[in-house]
Amino acid sequence: LLFSWYHKQGMQIQGICAYFYGEKHPELGVELNRCRINSMVDSPYFSLDDKKKPGQCRDGRSNCEDCRTTELSDILSAHFTICQKPWECRSWDSKMENLCSQLHSEWFRIRRSFEESRAEDDGLRQLPDLAGAYKPENYFGYCKQSGRSGYLPIKI
Repeated sequence: LLFSWYHKQGMQIQGICAYFYGEKHPELGVELNRCRINSMVDSPYFSLDDKKKPGQCRDGRSNCEDCRTTELSDILSAHFTICQKPWECRSWDSKMENLCSQLHSEWFRIRRSFEESRAEDDGLRQLPDLAGAYKPENYFGYCKQSGRSGYLPIKI
């Protein structure tokens, strides 16, 4: 079992799911919309430089949804591989990166909500002043500057 998880997807939840639904119970598996569940904000097309399938849909369909244009309100969960981790305090500018910026902003909004829920007297709560903060509309005060060194980590 562990060997199969590792070789299918790696020893993470993706590996467990791939093994369970792909090997043990394929009749129970359903395909979820990849732009809404575990969204990676990726291009659905092979690059035009691809030798075998230039410009074609990666999933083999004739028409494919471009996850880079999905509305934030339609996304139920996100995978930060392409957008990178929020604590890297990146700056965004392209089409794909617009949605990445929105996903990061939502992550920091949740972080702020978590901090607000912490006890005021335990020394762990961090509610940075937003006045003069670096891109407060995106980072809610938890990035002092662009780059990982600008991140204010959660106190534990």
